[in-house]
Amino acid sequence: MNKLKFKILKQIWNARVGEINLNWIKIQTPIFMPVWTKATIKWLILDMLQDPKYIWDLPIINLILANTFHLYLRPWDQLIKDAGWLHKFENRNWLILTDSWWFQVFSLWLNKSSRGDYQSPKEKNWHQIKVKLTEDWVKFNSPYDGSKHFFTPENVVDTQCNFWSDIMMVLDVCSPTDCNKKTIEKQMHMTHRRAKRAFDHLETKYDQVRWVLFPIVQWGTHLDLRQQSIDYLSQYARDGIAVWWVSVWESKELIREVVQFTWSKLPNDKPRYLMWVGTPADLSHAIEHGFDMFDCVLATRYGRHWLAFSDHWDIKITNAKYKSDFTPLTDTCPCFVCRNYSKAYLQHLAREKEMLGWTLLSFHNIIYLHNMLEKWKNNLLNQT
Repeated sequence: MNKLKFKILKQIWNARVGEINLNWIKIQTPIFMPVWTKATIKWLILDMLQDPKYIWDLPIINLILANTFHLYLRPWDQLIKDAGWLHKFENRNWLILTDSWWFQVFSLWLNKSSRGDYQSPKEKNWHQIKVKLTEDWVKFNSPYDGSKHFFTPENVVDTQCNFWSDIMMVLDVCSPTDCNKKTIEKQMHMTHRRAKRAFDHLETKYDQVRWVLFPIVQWGTHLDLRQQSIDYLSQYARDGIAVWWVSVWESKELIREVVQFTWSKLPNDKPRYLMWVGTPADLSHAIEHGFDMFDCVLATRYGRHWLAFSDHWDIKITNAKYKSDFTPLTDTCPCFVCRNYSKAYLQHLAREKEMLGWTLLSFHNIIYLHNMLEKWKNNLLNQT
């Protein structure tokens, strides 16, 4: 018996409105999950996402994504368990999805320098970061202090159980774009075996806990491998299924080809989670192709680079033309920022490098996407 209840409320062509019911919380889809990497969203007070003063008449945001890799390293999963699990640790009463570990390990390679070392993005010291992938485990050094760690399909599940995550992800393998197809196929089968181990491990306690686990469909732009991955992993889509968009650096055209190919092959009666999707155009395309759940750091990353979503184009608030522009970022967004502040004021904050500017733009970008998806749902529900 699956714990996550999902029903389709309305479907027109491929786009659909659904309802997730898990752990006494109901959520309508499609939904965008703000990224709560280290038990916080950078620069935001989290209550803003649930306070009508800030989000006006929009439904509250009650599903967020946290990062298993970072929370495991700091502050440590056992400490979070001792605090009364992640919900109590951060004093949040909403659903928490914790994401796959492998991409964070894989991303250590993205920080590689020309001399073969790896630089931690947060620390001044250099550490020799080594990552080793085997059938049984992933071994790596922490980017924070160089300490050695092992991930296995089983201990990834156990760590997320220590967090008391509502929705957990399996330990997959994220193949770099420049891998040859033979290597990618080999890593695909490794991920399939890992998924089986993870689900077998959780099965022994599935009926006694609140957690659910999603498999993750991969493999880049090789559509035949995508099909193999869907065929194998759909057996584990008891509560839902995730799709890793692609890897890194693919063109927009190839990415959308993968989305268009993949969606119809996935189980129709389960929520479909398309990972790492966060621009208005990409979200619209994915919704039109039957996906239900999304996440991305882009909304807050844009905010920290003085960029804001709007109805026509992204606004670079530091551009000179906004110095005396006393209009809001967009007239259609009901967020606290658009109701109270002008582009001129936001540019003033940017020029003065005030942290408030990052907070306001990050918040606006999250609520802009949230509002956009609410409009999608309302339009679909109101069509006859």
